[in-house]
Amino acid sequence: MLKNLSIRKKLIFSMLLICLVPFAFGTLYIKGTTEKWLYQNSIIHTQTILRQVAQHVDESIIVAMKDMASMLVLDENIQHVDADINNYTSFAPETYQYTSTENERKISNLFKSVVDTHPFVAFVSFGTEFGGYIEYPQFSPSSPYDPRVREWYINARSSDDVVVSEPYETTVSKELVVSIDKKVKSDQETIGVVSLTIRLHDIMGDVSAIKIGTSGYVSILSPNNIIINSPMNPDWILSNVHEMTNDEFINFDQYNNKSFEGMLNGVNKVFTLYISPISGWKYVSIVDKSEILEQSRELSGLLLLISVIMAIIVIIFVFLISSYITKPILTLSQMIKKMANFNFDEYEHSTIDEFSKNKDEIGEISSALGAMQSNFIELKNSLDHMDSQIRSIQVEETSIKRLNLSSDNPFKGIAYSINGLLEKVSSYLATIKENNEEISVKNDMLIASEEELIAQLEEINTQQIKINFLAEHDPLTNLPNRRSFHRMLSDAITMNKRGAVILLDMDNFKSINDTLGHIFGDKVLQKIAEKLTTISTENIFVSRFGGDEFLIAYDLNDDSESLDQYVQTIFNMFSTPLLIDKHEIKVEFSMGISKFPEDSIDFEQIIMYADLALYHVKNTGKNHYAYFDKQMAMHLKQKLEIQSNLRYALENDGFKIVYQPQVALDSGKIIGYEALLRFKEHSISPVEFIPVAEESGLIIPLGRKVTFMVIKQIASWIKMGLKAKPIAINFSVLQLNDLEYKQFLFDTLKQFDVPPELIQIEITEHIFLDNKSSAISFMNDLRSNGIKIAVDDFGAEYSSLSYLATLPIDTLKFDREMNLKLLNHANVEVIEKLIAFVHALNLKIIAEGIEDQNHIRLLHLYNCDVVQGYYFSKPLEANEIIAIDKHIYTF
Repeated sequence: MLKNLSIRKKLIFSMLLICLVPFAFGTLYIKGTTEKWLYQNSIIHTQTILRQVAQHVDESIIVAMKDMASMLVLDENIQHVDADINNYTSFAPETYQYTSTENERKISNLFKSVVDTHPFVAFVSFGTEFGGYIEYPQFSPSSPYDPRVREWYINARSSDDVVVSEPYETTVSKELVVSIDKKVKSDQETIGVVSLTIRLHDIMGDVSAIKIGTSGYVSILSPNNIIINSPMNPDWILSNVHEMTNDEFINFDQYNNKSFEGMLNGVNKVFTLYISPISGWKYVSIVDKSEILEQSRELSGLLLLISVIMAIIVIIFVFLISSYITKPILTLSQMIKKMANFNFDEYEHSTIDEFSKNKDEIGEISSALGAMQSNFIELKNSLDHMDSQIRSIQVEETSIKRLNLSSDNPFKGIAYSINGLLEKVSSYLATIKENNEEISVKNDMLIASEEELIAQLEEINTQQIKINFLAEHDPLTNLPNRRSFHRMLSDAITMNKRGAVILLDMDNFKSINDTLGHIFGDKVLQKIAEKLTTISTENIFVSRFGGDEFLIAYDLNDDSESLDQYVQTIFNMFSTPLLIDKHEIKVEFSMGISKFPEDSIDFEQIIMYADLALYHVKNTGKNHYAYFDKQMAMHLKQKLEIQSNLRYALENDGFKIVYQPQVALDSGKIIGYEALLRFKEHSISPVEFIPVAEESGLIIPLGRKVTFMVIKQIASWIKMGLKAKPIAINFSVLQLNDLEYKQFLFDTLKQFDVPPELIQIEITEHIFLDNKSSAISFMNDLRSNGIKIAVDDFGAEYSSLSYLATLPIDTLKFDREMNLKLLNHANVEVIEKLIAFVHALNLKIIAEGIEDQNHIRLLHLYNCDVVQGYYFSKPLEANEIIAIDKHIYTF
């Protein structure tokens, strides 16, 4: 078939076939590759969003609430929960009457603080092994309720970790919630389960607000494929994803960190799955596939336009080439026409001979022209002239060079045709130039779009780096945070490394905040973090634990002796005051150190042991360091046992009061008693349990308990006919924090109709040294209402006679050790002068701890008012007072 075509058609067909076919395949390949790249890039972007959403939800709910549950189970009130807290296993609305113990109220207050500070916590509950149940907000059942048979209780009890429940709707409010449960153990025995019920509405609302493109959204599934969040299909919530008809959901978990396509509600969707390694929740993005391909369609359209333009250019180029190749044929055709009319000047023999060699149309025409050779010779001169004119034309120039012949030139018709052809060529070149410019603009736009896309990807990567940094670092100091420290220490323990944990706590940080403000305090913490960073290495990991505490992990595999040197380096670094905002700040640290694996291989225990060592330093002078030892743990255990006994005794009438007589030396009569607190069933000394009560805050209810028991006993003695005598009650400096104690004292006196003159409050000098203004105001209020005030243990520490005249007191009690030193001293006149001085201040004197008759004689000689001690009587039970109350002692 090609044989029948002319040379020009053959040429055009062949060149178009050679040029356009590869061009078309190349265009299709670029289009497919671009669509695939844009599609994959969209998937990567979606996966990044899912990881960020999962991290946000995990940090907001799972991690924070797991930490909260782990903290709650360690609370002392929960660890020592009463066996008689409210029990609803046999609940009957018509007979049940709600009551609560002090322990239950404290636990409820603890739960209230959690609910108040965490808006998404619906309620907090605690079920016990004996069926007791505490819940905040207060539990109001309508039928019997046994927490031990509840699924949340059973699941948590069978695991040592924090358990996250499946999502469910609450019965009353129909809120979507999830419970976070933790088993409570005391002395290795399970005593109950603490549960935090978390509202998912707000956090799911935040997730629902997240858009991926214009049509995409995020759904969340539980580990068991229960739908937690479904923005576009809220009626699917709490349904199992396997109930969906889509075959793609059958093996759903295999697509973790992957994407797949499927139909949803009749629309072709792209699903991307990310399973949180922390909670196991499954985050699924659902985007219309048409939207993902939209960008590729736009780019495809652009590529199609460019392809069309390039095809036009190729076609024009092909036609130009074909015209160039077939130009001799046209030339010969023109020559034949001229020669047919004998209208020519000259003829080139060489041109005819060259064309005659061809086997195509040109050869045939040249052979035909051979017969007309003589005619061409006559036209030679004219053709040469025309040829020189044609050769002078420069097609590359923008201006058209025309072939100009005189009006009588026989070839003026040919000149007109040639000029017309040149004009068309020039027009075609102008069009090509315009098309090239348009293609250049489109190419610039494509490059700009690519640069913008690259910039957006770089911004996403920058944000991801920033998010990862914030998740692992403290925002104030930029030090690694507790989470980073936990991971690092866990890795070190897993790798069987030897190391130490140093817990640093500032000794004076509260005073800095109180005097210079919290903003300045933050600057101090930042400065400390900078200095600690300068002495950290790849084997020393410095982190901020919270508040004014820092945690340092020290690698002991190479050199354990260098640990003491490192600690001393820290002290030396802060020996010079810090200069901050023109203020010189003296920074002192207390440090507690524990080692692993020697002390423990449990992360929480290692931190707790370092904290115990820190507590030891705080109680022995501060600004020093100590290593954890087993004695600290034993001391903690003993303290906790005492604290438990105190709580039990407070709630179960486990205390008694004994009374030690106070004897007037001038008459030998008992003029009053000192009330002393004792356990009924334990032999624990007040020297042991009073400091524990003060440290734990139990001194407040304990002080009220003693006051109540003493006033009640006075009322009992009066009713029995005994003559009322003043009773001294010891008062701790920490009881100043009980702002309602004064009113409680007056109300109790009024309740039992006891005169206030029968009560004497015994205080120590510390109460004035630490809280002088508030203490003096408190004592003045008591004295104005008839209460007597005595200073106890005068001379035990740093007594000063200079301030006695300024204090609102009535009696001064000489300390036992001071009495022994002065009365056994060779120059006993010192005590005589001391007694005279105190009398000059119009104060009454009581010498306590007296056991020797000679000391009685000397005190009587030097006019001491009252003596208290074993010489007269040990502390007696209340029923023993009747026998000695009217006794008169001789000495």
